[in-house]
Formats: sequence, structure tokens, C-alpha cells
Amino acid sequence: MRKFFFLFLFMTNCVAAQRTISVFFALDQSSISIEEVKKLQVNYSLVHYKVIEIRGYCDARGSIAYNDALAQRRINSVLQQLDDLSISSGKALQKVIGERQLEFSSHAQNRRVDLVVEALAKIEDSVLPTVIEKKEQIAPLVEETLTPEEQIAEEAEQLETQLTQSKAGIVFRIKNLNFVFNSDEIEILSLPLLDKLLEVMHNFPKLEIEIHGYICCNPDPNDTKLSIRRAHKIYRHLTQNGIDAKRLGYKGFGSSNPIFPLPEKSEAEKAANRRVEILIKHAI
Repeated sequence: MRKFFFLFLFMTNCVAAQRTISVFFALDQSSISIEEVKKLQVNYSLVHYKVIEIRGYCDARGSIAYNDALAQRRINSVLQQLDDLSISSGKALQKVIGERQLEFSSHAQNRRVDLVVEALAKIEDSVLPTVIEKKEQIAPLVEETLTPEEQIAEEAEQLETQLTQSKAGIVFRIKNLNFVFNSDEIEILSLPLLDKLLEVMHNFPKLEIEIHGYICCNPDPNDTKLSIRRAHKIYRHLTQNGIDAKRLGYKGFGSSNPIFPLPEKSEAEKAANRRVEILIKHAI
């Protein structure tokens, strides 16, 4: 009996240490509103949390495939926002639920991303004087920053895992696959990512993908010409280097579904909206 009691007590404490933070979205949108960003900032300013799971949801409108892709874009937007807030979420489990679990009768409440978070232990005030006393004895920490080349090399290493371990319907962004401004020419610095994409497609012949192109800065979401050319540029590179066109597709979405609302407020927000995403059509 005592064993069951202690087990119950342990489980209760674990549950108490976790909570869910929800980020809500407008109809058919994956960009986060300013109000929802402020809510995230308030939640994370009160207590330090570790994100352990991220779940993307949609309402019942649209097909399951469309809603799965939209749910993934919403997850990507939240991940980008967490990154901008310097909140670590790299090891969090991602779950695309889409419309499969409609928990609320209200459509608006189903259009969300849930962050399952765990409170981190606080630094006790009693240890602070010791830290302060020793601060002059410790050399100041220099924050390690990666060069653009190192960032691209690191993302190229992760790309194979994303392509080969994602389920069909998952969409993810290739963050550093960039184009020359207002053109479909791929920046020379980004070519290692394109080479890695080609390598993975050769090594895993059952993998089928669709390339999605986006642009920034353009307030007309129906102007998709440049985004289509950019997606087609990657498609053509793959087919010209031996990848069967039957395994590929490409689409351009212009400035629709931006990660950050238009007009963007910084070059970083423009770069985030000017992106390439990969939809897994058939997993290995």
C-alpha cells in the first residue's frame, strides 16, 4: 500500500512540474500575432521553462493533408519565435495532430500550438552572494557564435535526419538555403545544403518530396512568380543530377503564411519569411 502511495505522490509531483502553454492562430494562418508573442514573453518571464513537447493543431476545415501541413508550419513559427526569445527547444518532441483531435467546439480554440513545458529549478538566493564574490576571479565568458559557413555546415548535417526520419505530411524549413535578392539564383554560400539534399535523395530512393518556395516583403500574397521560380530552381537541380521527377514536386506560395507578419520589422524577419520548405510526400 505504501508503495502505491509513494508512486502516486511521485506522479503527482511530475504532473505539477509540467504545464501547457498555448499559442493561437487566425484562420488558415501560421504567422504569430503580436498579442500571442507578448503572451509567450510574459509566460517565459515569470518562470524558466524547458520545452519538452510541441503539438500542432487545426480546426476541421480543409483536408487532413492540408491541415497537417498547416499545423507543421504553425509549429515552425513557434520554434522560430522561441529561438528569437532565446528559449531552448531543440530537443522537444514535435507532434503534428492537425484536425485529428478536436478538443473544443470553438474553431478558434482548435487553431493552436501547445507547448508542454517543465519548470526548471530556480537559483536560490542563498547561493548568489558566493557567485558574486567569485565573479572577479572568473574570466568573462565569451559567447560562441558560428560563422555563416559553420551554420550551413551544421544545418547540412541535420538535413539528412530531417529528411529520413520525418513522417509523410511533415513540413520543415531549410533555414540557410538562400537566394540572391529578387532572383532565383542560389547564393554560393548555400550550395552545401543543396548538395546535401541531392545526396540524401540519391541515397534514399523511396523518399519523395515537394519543394515550397516563399518570398518576403511583398504585401500581395497572390504574387507567386518569384517563389515558383525559386522552388523550380531546386527541382531542376535535382532532376538534372539524376533524381527522378516522379519523386519531386514544387510550388510557390509567394508571401502567404509568413513566419513574421508583413511588413517585416527587421532583416532577420525578412530572411525568415524568405525561405524554402520541404514537404515529405512519401517517407522512407
